[in-house]
Amino acid sequence: MMILSSILLVGSFLGVDSFQLPLTRRLVSPQRNKNVVSATNNGEQSTISAPSSVISPTHTSNTSSPTTRRKKNNESDADTLLKFSTDVQHVLHNLRAMESDPCIPKHLMGHHSSSLSYSKTWTLDDWEFHNSRKRYFRYLKNIPHSRLMRRIMPQQVALLIWTILSVYLEDQFLSTYKPKIPLSALGTISTFVGFLLTLRSNQALSRLMEARTLWSKVILNTREMSSLIASFIYPVDKQLALMLGRHVALFGWLLKSQLRFTKKDDVVELVRTMLPNKRDADYLLSQRQKTVAVITRIRQVLAHLGKAHKLTTAEEIALDHTAHALSEAITSTGRIRASPIPTLYTSHTSRLLVFYLFCLPPALHLSGLDGIMTTVLSMVVGYAMFGLDEISHLFEQPFRVIPMHQMSKRSMQAVTDCFTCRPPALEGEQFGEDEEDKLAQRDLTSYWSNTDMAQVSDNLME
Repeated sequence: MMILSSILLVGSFLGVDSFQLPLTRRLVSPQRNKNVVSATNNGEQSTISAPSSVISPTHTSNTSSPTTRRKKNNESDADTLLKFSTDVQHVLHNLRAMESDPCIPKHLMGHHSSSLSYSKTWTLDDWEFHNSRKRYFRYLKNIPHSRLMRRIMPQQVALLIWTILSVYLEDQFLSTYKPKIPLSALGTISTFVGFLLTLRSNQALSRLMEARTLWSKVILNTREMSSLIASFIYPVDKQLALMLGRHVALFGWLLKSQLRFTKKDDVVELVRTMLPNKRDADYLLSQRQKTVAVITRIRQVLAHLGKAHKLTTAEEIALDHTAHALSEAITSTGRIRASPIPTLYTSHTSRLLVFYLFCLPPALHLSGLDGIMTTVLSMVVGYAMFGLDEISHLFEQPFRVIPMHQMSKRSMQAVTDCFTCRPPALEGEQFGEDEEDKLAQRDLTSYWSNTDMAQVSDNLME
C-alpha cells in the first residue's frame, strides 16, 4: 500500500496523463480483459500490449441505457405512410383480391364474369353493352339461362302441373256441362293483384336506392374524414393521424360485415393487418358494434387534441360533423336491414296471387280455349306475376344485392389516397422535415392497380 502511494506521488510530479493510463490498464479486471496481464510460474508478471478497445476511466460505455433503447424501439415501431400503404396493398391485393363479392349468391351475380348484374360496379363497356339495341334478342335468347327463371322455376312447375290437371279434369268430368266462369270477375281480381305487386316492387326498389345512396355517402364521408385528418391532425401528430386513418380505412369493411351477417372471423385477419397495435386490434374485435367503436376512437382523439389545444374550434367542428355523418350511416343502414316491408302486406299479396293463378287455368279453359292455349297463357301470366313478386323479395333486403365489396375497396383506396397523394406545398407553407417527404408518390401508392389508369378511373365510380 505504501509502495502504491509512493508511485502515485511520483506520478503527480511527472504528470498524470503520462503515468495514469498504464497503471489503469494494469488495474482493469481480468474478467473483462484477459489479455492485459499474464502470470508466470515464478510469480513475475509481464505486460501484454492492450487492445485499443480497452475501457479507461474517462471512456463512455458503449452500452445504451434503457431509456435510449426504449426510444429506439419506439422509433422502429412508429407507424409511417409507407407502412400504411403496404398494409393497404396487402388487403386489396391478397386478403380481398377478388373482384366480385363471394358472399353474393350466384343467381344474383351470374355464372360468367361478363354477366351484367346490379351486384357489381359498372364500367363504360358495361353500359354500352346494356344499352345496345340488340338487347331484346339477347334477353329472349337467354330466357333458358335467366337467373330470374331459375328462381321462380318451382312456382312455375307447380302452376304447370295444376294447369294440366285442371284441363284434364274438365275434359273428363265436365264434358256434358261446363260452367262458365266470367273472365271479367277474374280480371277485376287481376287488377288488384297487379296493383299490390307493383306497389310492393316500388317499395323494394326505393329501399334498394336508399341503401345504395347510403353506401355512396359512406365512401364520401370516409374520404372527407381522412382528408380532414390528413390536413388538420397529421401536421401536429403523425402517429395519431395514421392510427385514425387505419381505423377509417376499415370502416367500409366493418359495415359490410355487420350488414351481411357474416361471421366474426371474417374480419379478424383484416383488422390485425390494418391495426398493427395489438391493443387497438383487440379493442376493436371485442366490440359488439365495431363500426361504432371506430367512431368512438375518432372522438377520443379529437377530445385529446382539443384539450391539448392542437386543434382549432373550426377544425374540431368539421371533424366531429363528419364523424356524425358516419354514425348516421350506421343507424340508417341498420334500420333498413332490421325493418322489412310490413309482413301483413306481403302475406296478403301472396295469398291473392295464389288465388288468382289457381282460378286462371279453369276459367281460360271453360271460356272456350283449348288445352294448349290455356297452358301457354297460364304460364306466361304466371311468369310475369311470379317474376315481379320474386324481384320485390330480392330487393327488399338490399344489402345482399348492392356491391358492398367493391365499394369497401373504393373507400379504403380513397382514405389512403388522402394521406399518400398530398398536393404540392403552397407558397409560404412549411412542413416538418420527414424522410417520407422525399419519397415519390409512386412509392406510396403501391396499392394502386397495375392496369391502365383510364380503366381504373372508369371502374372507380361511386
